[in-house]
Amino acid sequence: MLNEVIKGISMALNTAFGDEYEIRQNDVEQGLVNGSFFIQVLKPELTPLLGRRSMKRNHFDVMYFPKAPGNNAEMFTVAEKLMECLTQISLPNGDLLHGTGMNYEVVDDVLHFMVNFNLPLIRPYEEPYMETLDTDVGTVGGGK
Repeated sequence: MLNEVIKGISMALNTAFGDEYEIRQNDVEQGLVNGSFFIQVLKPELTPLLGRRSMKRNHFDVMYFPKAPGNNAEMFTVAEKLMECLTQISLPNGDLLHGTGMNYEVVDDVLHFMVNFNLPLIRPYEEPYMETLDTDVGTVGGGK
């Protein structure tokens, strides 16, 4: 399911920014091209709730490498656009997810945009089945 959320983030970025920006999720050995996004999963967690329910919290860092290093105005413009386009994403199967806990910071000329996409989960109910049952049927008192 985590890969589906990453695809949803990629689709939202492509819709908002177009094809001129490169969107990556895998590590690049030679470094990323300026004017590109890198989607990193930070620390997913699963919290059990009542009964069969649980909450899966997915924390993401969408990094943006500006076209001109050190151009804070460009990074702040991209950050504001990210706030809008990641408010709600559509997964490949059509489900909608809301982005929560959005914040951003610029570290070493890279924009780090943090967003959470939480999924409520319900485990399927597994009903235990009986294997076999043997019974002896008779009457009370011997029945004359």
